[in-house]
Amino acid sequence: MYTITFLKMITIQMNEIEENKIHTHEKNNHYFAIDLLKALMIFLVVFDHTYPWKLKNSMGVQLWERISIPIFLVLMGFNMGLSFKKTGETSLKKLYTRLYFKKKFWRYIFPFLVAYLLSTFIGLAINDFDTDVLDQYQREWSFPHLFLGILPFWGPGNWFLPVIFWSILIMPLLYKGFSGKPKWRIITLILCFVIEIALHLTVFFVFDPLNVPTPSPEHDTLIFYYNFITTSPFFMLSGLGLGIWFSKNHDIFAKQNIFMWTLFGVSFFYLIISQFLSFRFAFIFGDYHLFVFPYSAFLFLIAMKLIPKNPSNLFVKGIKLISKSTYHILLTQIIYFAIVINIWGDHYGASIFGINPLYNPFVVFLYVFINWVICIPIGILWWYGETKLREYRLKRKSLKFFFFNPKSSI
Repeated sequence: MYTITFLKMITIQMNEIEENKIHTHEKNNHYFAIDLLKALMIFLVVFDHTYPWKLKNSMGVQLWERISIPIFLVLMGFNMGLSFKKTGETSLKKLYTRLYFKKKFWRYIFPFLVAYLLSTFIGLAINDFDTDVLDQYQREWSFPHLFLGILPFWGPGNWFLPVIFWSILIMPLLYKGFSGKPKWRIITLILCFVIEIALHLTVFFVFDPLNVPTPSPEHDTLIFYYNFITTSPFFMLSGLGLGIWFSKNHDIFAKQNIFMWTLFGVSFFYLIISQFLSFRFAFIFGDYHLFVFPYSAFLFLIAMKLIPKNPSNLFVKGIKLISKSTYHILLTQIIYFAIVINIWGDHYGASIFGINPLYNPFVVFLYVFINWVICIPIGILWWYGETKLREYRLKRKSLKFFFFNPKSSI
């Protein structure tokens, strides 16, 4: 009798799960353009970390290859805006929920902790357990690395992890500003640009670690805090803000997006003179900022307009799989290139199998292909394995609940 009841409870629960899946699928406001952009951008990230600047400078990369991070920032804002919009909540109390942080922990923090342990072990193992090799913003391994979100065994792309982690904390607050009346949405978007440029100006006029003699403890400390500021989402707030803005209406011809045509023109002009005339504003730091984000944001709008929303074929399934795995691929390529750097002394023009210091274009692109073949599948397998383990854990948890609470489960 108890066995029959137990089986009935499992059947009921499984049916509920399937119904929830169907219901969620029906309500899911999913766009294939997002998956395609994410997949293409992660390929460009690996390309960027392999192809040397000596060759890239003549390829106009600012207009097509260096768009990966700006596109990712816009997508982060857009996806978060859609996610919050589905809940229908606008109060900070209901945006900053335990469930929100739990989801972000398993999506971003847990894989990072795994990568942190792997990075530390690999770095020590291939360097005879010499802790001096475990450095990024400071000499040797230190606790602030973990606090910042920096892997101790350095690899290119690591700087973007703090941007992701700090974004988790500010996204609900940012969405709150965009969820009100149109005038408040406009004010919030303007503030995103103002805050970003204010930070650049502050660093330029007040905080200049380059003027401190090296090497010195003071210089190391300043560099640490300098990187702490410049790898925060506030330093790239306009990209996130534009993404959330588009989550309300991503039609490139919508009245609310008319201003983007002007911003695109300004941004495109800046990228042209930056790429071909080496022009840069002295007070702007880094490659990703408010003068480049509108260009990529406009490309995002074009993609959303032209790419079908929900096509279905084998290619689409493959793209979606890569899209779901982009974060794990990012972590994979960070660790992979850390190993490449340790072996060959550089990651440009290199793969795990060798380096081409003369930068022969054919050999370099061969290494790009090799790095794609290594990093992309490993990242996918990591994501897939982690997902299956979590599903298994949740099923076991549900079965334990049924077994020990049969009455409350009916």
